[in-house]
Amino acid sequence: MAVAQSVAELIKPAKGTWRVVFARWGLYLLAILPGVLVLTRELDQSVGLRPYFQDLQLPLAVVDVRLLLAELSGGGTAILMLGVLVIWILQLVWLGGATHLFSSPGGQATNKVFRPGWQYLGRYVRIAVFALIVMAAAQMGIKYVFSLLSARSELEDWSFQTSIIDLNVWRVVLMFVVMTLIGVFAFWVRVMAAAESRRDLRRLPMAVLRLLLRRPASALLFQFAAITLVLALQAIALFCWRQSSGGWLWPALWAAVLLFAAWVWQLRVRVAVNVLKSR
Repeated sequence: MAVAQSVAELIKPAKGTWRVVFARWGLYLLAILPGVLVLTRELDQSVGLRPYFQDLQLPLAVVDVRLLLAELSGGGTAILMLGVLVIWILQLVWLGGATHLFSSPGGQATNKVFRPGWQYLGRYVRIAVFALIVMAAAQMGIKYVFSLLSARSELEDWSFQTSIIDLNVWRVVLMFVVMTLIGVFAFWVRVMAAAESRRDLRRLPMAVLRLLLRRPASALLFQFAAITLVLALQAIALFCWRQSSGGWLWPALWAAVLLFAAWVWQLRVRVAVNVLKSR
């Protein structure tokens, strides 16, 4: 009963919740809209007019999707990458502002989301650099381990199912789990830095590790499940787009998925702030 009551309190919007949600949603839309418009124009006026692509039937096969992406000039892709960079910076500001808002008594410290978040940008960039280094090291370690397993499979004459399919599946699963866990760890470091106004980041990793060990369900499993849920829904939306024959159906679907993702992200911040307050 107590668990159900706690969940209901978290799902119920708090003061500033929708301001945070729509700020995040706006980031998503502003970041992807220019690139999508350029890519759509390029598909309509150049690549889409070529005979090979005109004869394709929906849904597109994976090979056809790769050929289509390879034929694009790169203008739209470059704009999309620029949008990704912009949204990466702004989402750091958003996280700092949202944490600041939800950490304040009654959410009364500010009526803005982004303004208080800029003070944390420098610290958040340093955390991101550290997380990228750890991710790169983890990726190389996983690659090395599975290269050894692949060599062993050849020497011991493992079956095709085991040596090719199973190893690749386990490598993808392990990579996803490790990268997500590193992302959750970096998320907690950022939240702690803002919620507790810490400028010295050197002691934060150990503080986060102690928190994850003491509160594995709310601090670790919930965050991991939230990220997995959002990524799964985005993958489903991408699959539905591949099945779509055009029109406004898939843009509306993407907008809905992004809105839900924004709501999940603010819920992650609120849960994290509540966990810190209840320590």
